[in-house]
Amino acid sequence: MKSIVDNVRRVLQEVGVDAGDCLLVAVSGGIDSMVLLDVLDRLRAEVGFQLHVAHLDHALRPESPADRDFVVDEARRRALPCAADRRDVEACARDEGLSLEAAGRHLRYAFLDAAAHRVGAAYIALGHHADDQAETVLMRLLRGSGATGLGAMEVVRGGLYLRPLLGVWRAEIEAYAHEQDLAYREDLSNRDRRFMRNRVRWELLPMLRQYNANISAALNRTARLLKDEDHLLEKLAQEALTAVICERCNDK
Repeated sequence: MKSIVDNVRRVLQEVGVDAGDCLLVAVSGGIDSMVLLDVLDRLRAEVGFQLHVAHLDHALRPESPADRDFVVDEARRRALPCAADRRDVEACARDEGLSLEAAGRHLRYAFLDAAAHRVGAAYIALGHHADDQAETVLMRLLRGSGATGLGAMEVVRGGLYLRPLLGVWRAEIEAYAHEQDLAYREDLSNRDRRFMRNRVRWELLPMLRQYNANISAALNRTARLLKDEDHLLEKLAQEALTAVICERCNDK
């Protein structure tokens, strides 16, 4: 338990979360987001930030309304404000010509952005972890991404989206949930092989472990190296640009 709490505390300190700040935590009801919620709830009195819960029902599964009720009840039990809503992801995918994954991502982030704006949140906390990072690197590699894309997810994206668990492994999350006896919801769609991430998780990664038992750690290390190189190149390019600009105006 201590390692996850310490890890999240360190991330909050590094990004500058302070007393009086407001964090909006995205909670699906699954084990990752419930662990993140529990850790942030433990730290909020210590650090002094406010915590709001946000849940979006994607209307893709018969049990999704029960997931929403579970999250709302959990927020109420912890005396936390909660924004919960429902969006028809399947209709959005059909109308916009998107995959279910892309439509879900679009509607989810739109909902989170609006909820964060309403409460004045400094950050939106997401439950992505180190195993998610490894899967993301592989998915982007399969799509032909360059170095920037293969750098995958950052702890902070766009100055708003915060991933406090990005350095934590799924096994650690499961152990924490067991130790704290946390209740959570099982999303059976996480095993649906129609979705690319699930095929990477349940088919490709197990095969790659036959070649490298620590493939997930290797992929995380690659992502960090590429992200560091990308940041360095951006910094050097900006310094070079600043050095050669003599004058700047609207049309030059």
